[in-house]
Amino acid sequence: MTGKRADVFLTWMGLIDSYTLDRARKDLVQDELDFEPHPGAWGIRRRGEQRTKHIWTEDNGEWVVECDWDLATDEMNGRPVVIPMTTINWLLNHFGAAPGLFAELEIVGGPTTPTQDVYNQMWSHTIIPTVDEGLARFDDGWAALREALKITTDEMLERDYPGHPWKRGDRALAAMLNEVSHHGTQICMVRDLYANRYGRTRQR
Repeated sequence: MTGKRADVFLTWMGLIDSYTLDRARKDLVQDELDFEPHPGAWGIRRRGEQRTKHIWTEDNGEWVVECDWDLATDEMNGRPVVIPMTTINWLLNHFGAAPGLFAELEIVGGPTTPTQDVYNQMWSHTIIPTVDEGLARFDDGWAALREALKITTDEMLERDYPGHPWKRGDRALAAMLNEVSHHGTQICMVRDLYANRYGRTRQR
């Protein structure tokens, strides 16, 4: 039986689906995935073709994620800076693995102990450059999380997990869902820019 807290999260996931993700992922194609909303937007590129000062990549991986996190540091320190927008590919690779990895955590009954390293993997996992595989990873993980929550108790979500940066289970899950909703909305925005750029409108 689903606990009260888990039931709230399941409702939240349904709302994210209805108001954000359905529009973000419906009929998404590779050209949209790689579309740059402006020159210099961060994206996913083959190693050696990146245009940013810093990158994130898997060890010896073919693909890299463009980033200049020193810009974010400047912004946090009060220095005026404009952080580039990102491609949908960048966004999908940023959060695409998170639901599936969360579904494996003890917080929702999985075998994995929440740690800082596991948390970091949620936002920097295997880079998937293709639209079908990227969406499939997210969809599979999203479905796995939904199934896990159906048997997650209030006690599991209210417990503290010292190795996780958010500590308490329900706060950790809320933070992850917020990221999915937040970046899903960004995908919708980039899709609108793509449609406008090519003189098309999309049925909502």
